[in-house]
Amino acid sequence: MSQISIVGLGPGAFGQLTVETLELLQNENKNYFRTAIHPVVKELEKRGIMYCSFDELYEGCDCFEDVYESIAKQLVQKAESGETLVYAVPGNPLFGEQSVVDLMRKCQEKNISYQIYSGVSFVDISMTALREDPVNGLKIIDAFEINEQIPDKAMGNLITQVFNRHMASEVKLFLLDYYPDDYPVVLLINAGIPGQELIKEVPLCEMDWVEEINHLTTLYIPPDKKDLRSYQKLLEIMEILRSPEGCPWDRKQTHESLKAYLLEETYEVMDAIETDDTENLVEELGDLLFQIVFHAQLGREEGLFTINDVLEEINKKMVRRHPHVFMTPEEISTEKVLTNWDEIKKTEKQTQTLADEMERIPKAFTALMEACKVQSKAAKVGFDWEDPLDALEKVAEEEQEVRAEILSKCPDKLEEELGDLLFAVVNVVRLSKIQPEIALRKATQKFIMRFKEMEKITLNEQKSMLDYDLNGLEQLWQLVKSLKN
Repeated sequence: MSQISIVGLGPGAFGQLTVETLELLQNENKNYFRTAIHPVVKELEKRGIMYCSFDELYEGCDCFEDVYESIAKQLVQKAESGETLVYAVPGNPLFGEQSVVDLMRKCQEKNISYQIYSGVSFVDISMTALREDPVNGLKIIDAFEINEQIPDKAMGNLITQVFNRHMASEVKLFLLDYYPDDYPVVLLINAGIPGQELIKEVPLCEMDWVEEINHLTTLYIPPDKKDLRSYQKLLEIMEILRSPEGCPWDRKQTHESLKAYLLEETYEVMDAIETDDTENLVEELGDLLFQIVFHAQLGREEGLFTINDVLEEINKKMVRRHPHVFMTPEEISTEKVLTNWDEIKKTEKQTQTLADEMERIPKAFTALMEACKVQSKAAKVGFDWEDPLDALEKVAEEEQEVRAEILSKCPDKLEEELGDLLFAVVNVVRLSKIQPEIALRKATQKFIMRFKEMEKITLNEQKSMLDYDLNGLEQLWQLVKSLKN
């Protein structure tokens, strides 16, 4: 019965080739090399070992995935024809070798026997060159998949397949989102090959300047013990603050006592957005994130939940509420997205009616936010004005009812009628596609700015605002208003 032996040629030096692999290559089996562009191949040729390589496929295929798929397909076909063969790859067959993964899959599909023989990997030789113990922590990343992985800054990161300066540049640009420009990194070139090994420490921003980079290059990023950019560091700081040796104020806080700070930080984020202050937005988002981490730490101490539970819930929710993205990708309108979102949310919350949904609106919402939410839910069944101008007529109607209560000299229902008037105004704002909370805040800020200008005018005239009667103040107001327009 035919069999495929899958072996590793080691990182490059002939001395790193295992005795078992050398014996297999010297047998009468047919040898196939993924590539002949490997230092150990010349030594094998000197010993009379014959082989065929798949290097020509790299020229004819559009991408590496096609190359590896083609290699696996050809090897399986040869095995099906009765050929017993050896397939050799650089390093260890199970370290970063997609062609081996594809070959194993096809062998299993075709019920073809195969055996894997271990070899010295780039990890072994890299750690030896660096004099580092991987037991202290090591994450291995394929440069081709770097956009799908996040470096773990608490430990060393080894990035393989940095095979030319262009790839080095791509890797650098990705890493600059996680590390400072001048962070020291190590390029391992021809690691373990006597007389050719080059170990070069350079600042991250200069790693793609190294001319010696070749197909036997690996990048090592040392652990960042002082990392201030990681989420984990924030969790550690929070834990220290809550510890017996931490901050007395932080140790006293509860979910209830932190409510005001959560609201305050949320408003400060909104203010940074409204003022288009990017630097301040970065700071305020950090403050808001800290509040979330604070509540998660309290949950952990109480044995109720951890930050991982929080992350799991939001990740599951986002996937569940975006089936058009994560389940059956399709073109979909924004309106349809919102409709689907509401339907999924209704199922999750187990609400049967719109009234149920209205009653579940958080009580902590401001009155403006609650009114807007209630109106939006009523609109789902068509109980809504079609146009803001139609809703404006309702404002006029409510205004007359308020006027009547004021004139009645017995305003028992004045609070109710004023509430109706505000509710009607919110309707006009909502139908105009404007957030009432934001609109009112902007109006308030505008009032403050104009009042400030009025005070400037009075001070320039060496007067006080109290020196003016209402008509005088109104004239000042109109003057400021005209200047601003």
